[in-house]
Amino acid sequence: MSGGGEEEEAVSLKNVTKSITQRSLRKFPDDFFFGTATSSYQIEGAWNEGGKGWSMWDHLVRTDPGHIRDGTNGDVAANSYHFYEKDIAILKELGVSVYRFSVSWPRILPFGRPDYVNPEGIAYYNKLIDLLLANNITPFLTMYHWELPQNLNEQGGWLTEDIADWFGDYSRVLYQHFGDRVKLWLTINEPHIHCNHGYGTGNHAPRIQSPGIKYYECGRNILLAHARAYHIYDNEFRHQGGRVGLALDSEMGMPSSNSPDDIQAAEDFLQFRV
Repeated sequence: MSGGGEEEEAVSLKNVTKSITQRSLRKFPDDFFFGTATSSYQIEGAWNEGGKGWSMWDHLVRTDPGHIRDGTNGDVAANSYHFYEKDIAILKELGVSVYRFSVSWPRILPFGRPDYVNPEGIAYYNKLIDLLLANNITPFLTMYHWELPQNLNEQGGWLTEDIADWFGDYSRVLYQHFGDRVKLWLTINEPHIHCNHGYGTGNHAPRIQSPGIKYYECGRNILLAHARAYHIYDNEFRHQGGRVGLALDSEMGMPSSNSPDDIQAAEDFLQFRV
């Protein structure tokens, strides 16, 4: 009996060792990137420094500060505009291979249009991109994370089709100045969230409450703007060898039964939610 127990224990230990070995051999594919992400308004600060113009969030927190529950704003935030070198050192310590960050549209184009390109804004993002590359971290650039120049907001913002041209002009400036080093691009971050909260519920800037109307107008114009930016890259900058996409947030909708109505309801949810 004793010998049988020892034999079973040895077999069990052998199986455990085999299992551990198999797990140690598992790895992510070579083309899988570990990274982290931020957005300009949430981390940069320096809201009125370096030639930056006003965004619609800068306008909101000054005209209606009580709308923010705890009264905070992005004036200083994590102060990454001044401490980006320390931020990149932290990224390197984390061991990430990709960093997705957003560019502040009004920091590049203070008045929203390319008639004037802010050299200090260009210089800031050049330094950021170059230091990322020097630390073997791939820059992944988001063009728009809800930081619309206030000038354009006052001209209709995401509720006018003109914004497709405005966004296209803005994207061209980014490709021209950063496309030699940036090969991964996202045009717009989470259109559904931006349109729903900015133009549906009115919880986010520009605080327009119009569910089912302006909410959908915003979504349509964002898709037009994304398409414009993509085709500008495809037609004018494809030689840079990059890729351009759209950052979608999504939820899964499942029918509660096999009835045609429930199946259609789930499909409608998926179509409208994304």
